[in-house]
Amino acid sequence: MHNLKYILFGVLLFTFIGKLSAQDIQFTAQAKQAVLAGEKFQLVYSVNEEGSDLRLPPLADFTVLMGPSVMTSSSTQIINGSITRSKQYSYTYILISDKPGTYSIDPAQITVDGKKYSSNKLNIEVVKSAGAATSSRQQQQQQESATNDNASFTKDDLFIKVTNNKSSIYQGEPLVLTTKIYTVIDLDNVSDIKHPDFRNFIVQDVADASNIEWNYEVVNNKQYRVGTFEKKVLYAQNTGVQTIEPTEIEFLIKQRVRRRSTSIFDDFFDNNFRVVKKRVKSDPIQVTVKPYPAGKPASFSGAVGQLNMEVSTSANKVKVNDGITIKVVISGTGNHKLMSSPKFNFPSDFDVFDPTTNNNFQNTTAGMKGSKTLEYLVIPRFPGNYTIDPLSFSYFDYKTESFKTINSQPINIEVEKNGDGQEYSAGTYSPSSVNREDVRFIGKDIRFIKTGNPHLKPKGTFLFGSMLFYLGYILPLLLLAIAFILYRKRMHENANVLQAKNKRANKMAQKRLKKSSTYLKAKDHAAFYDEVLRALYTYLSDKLYLPVSELNKDKISLLIAERGAEDQVREELISILDTCEFARYSPGADASEQMDKLYQRALSNISKLDNQIKK
Repeated sequence: MHNLKYILFGVLLFTFIGKLSAQDIQFTAQAKQAVLAGEKFQLVYSVNEEGSDLRLPPLADFTVLMGPSVMTSSSTQIINGSITRSKQYSYTYILISDKPGTYSIDPAQITVDGKKYSSNKLNIEVVKSAGAATSSRQQQQQQESATNDNASFTKDDLFIKVTNNKSSIYQGEPLVLTTKIYTVIDLDNVSDIKHPDFRNFIVQDVADASNIEWNYEVVNNKQYRVGTFEKKVLYAQNTGVQTIEPTEIEFLIKQRVRRRSTSIFDDFFDNNFRVVKKRVKSDPIQVTVKPYPAGKPASFSGAVGQLNMEVSTSANKVKVNDGITIKVVISGTGNHKLMSSPKFNFPSDFDVFDPTTNNNFQNTTAGMKGSKTLEYLVIPRFPGNYTIDPLSFSYFDYKTESFKTINSQPINIEVEKNGDGQEYSAGTYSPSSVNREDVRFIGKDIRFIKTGNPHLKPKGTFLFGSMLFYLGYILPLLLLAIAFILYRKRMHENANVLQAKNKRANKMAQKRLKKSSTYLKAKDHAAFYDEVLRALYTYLSDKLYLPVSELNKDKISLLIAERGAEDQVREELISILDTCEFARYSPGADASEQMDKLYQRALSNISKLDNQIKK
């Protein structure tokens, strides 16, 4: 029975130590706990070491709109000569769900240094929008109206094309997707975009709808107004035939509304328009991703393109414990962000730190163009003459369909004593002949024999019942309590920040509207309407505790109604937003009298909202 107790304790101790070592790699999943039905939200996976083979769980209850978007961040701290560095890798997906309910997202898996790690499990509640049940009849009427309006448009009047510049690529080779709009009707705006699921690709944006250049093309003997909506560069992660699903865009179309009249002048002066919605869809695309040819070098780390490498060192002659920076610059056109860092073979007498990375490139249709700089910090601990082996960097050139290897020159480092009185063995050191342990124990083969009355303990009792044993139970509970207190404090501070933004929302809105009045006096049409829109959206962001990026007119109308805004004030706000958005794309609507009336309406509406919206 006595031995069984020690066996159980040993099992618990090894389990505890195993858990501590597993905490070195942190792989977490984050997302909102509750979202509205139809609302887009982010699912972010973070890991503190570079990983590979990220495997998502089944997401049958959600639609993946975009992802993964990969980001890397690093930080370096030097405290009292001690250098610590940390990295963070983030994989972001954009999801949406239209079905209310509570759903679970099982843990994802990632491989780091040959070991698999699992993230935490997430529970997400999809909440039904308030008032959705009572307005079902209105939605049905709107759908019927939109159907009747769309009947006047054919699929040949408005469509989109997504084209790829290559039908067959190598893994890591850039693939350009271009989305173009073909139309013969008057478009007002874009209300919704559904991108395909780029699950097997890394996606980088090159151009988007913020700067569409329009021209004309003739397709099937019909002239179209054509605009390039967006360009994306894709990098395939898996080989084989890959299918890219269609892209869907919902357009807002301005349609003239004609009234019955017996006068010929009514038709001439009739400027009544209504906006209807039309959703169009492109065709799917198939791309063949070829594997690399045979003969892949051992130094190949996933670099693809047309690249070059330069290696330099900050000093070739230093003293013991002085830092040396070895800089590696990889330049050219390729997949800089996706390639792994090349690895040096440093002497064992050097302390080596993880490299810092500085990316200086831009996304182009040919790939990432620019440079990636890696800086390795090494510190020699013993004097001597050292040689750092040449660095080999291999990449795949998809234009010539061959691997290419660049070798740097060897780096000679002379390390001198630093004059601190410490004894060092003379001579030349190399990784194969000596290591730090050999030097450290020279002259210490005879150990000191302790004298006096030693304190002896029975074998196996060195930890059980000691202070360290009890601290192993108390410290985790104490750390958990401190973490809970800090979390509550942070939540309280965030609440205070939101309350402060709410209180000064009206003041900030009035200030922005005063700025718009200067554009009104200067008769600057575009700047005036932009500033009024910015004032209204900033005010609503502070009052509703939501970022501006998550606001749209439907959500604004719903949320301010829930907060107590009257229907008349709510409709007036939406009318002002519609007027501003329409006026931005209608250069003729810049009459000073109309702008002045809109300015007064905005001032009055903000005052009414501030009195009616519940805090």
